[in-house]
Amino acid sequence: MKLLGALGILVMGLLAAFVIANWNVLATPVSVSLLVATVDAPAGIILLGATAVLLVLLAAYTLSLHASTLLEARRYAKELREQRLLADQAEASRFTELGTAMQKEFALLRASLQQVSTESANSLSAVIGEVEDKLDRVLDGLPAEARADKGRGM
Repeated sequence: MKLLGALGILVMGLLAAFVIANWNVLATPVSVSLLVATVDAPAGIILLGATAVLLVLLAAYTLSLHASTLLEARRYAKELREQRLLADQAEASRFTELGTAMQKEFALLRASLQQVSTESANSLSAVIGEVEDKLDRVLDGLPAEARADKGRGM
């Protein structure tokens, strides 16, 4: 883009030098046809004016194109910010849902572990009770001397 700008400035400079060098020829009146009438006017000045008008129109078109591009870029940036905000909110929502799901799962695991632990303790207590009952029955069936020896640890 800078090369094109420099080239434009160079061409404008050459055109200005041409106009200055040939001003007498450009300002000389000649017969100019306007399609409906013929007038005496300087053709060079008319062409120079037309060139200036085209240059102004080109500059206006370029500025409007640049402005519309900037407006569109701002609109896209705004949409991008909005979409990013929506994505961040969705991600935060997913993290919250995941945390809630994990808490529920951990609560279920704790309850299950508590139940298994209680059942294990109950069954262990029952087994120990049965062993004590059997031991008491066996000890009740022994003579008194054997029970006394067993009680002393021999």
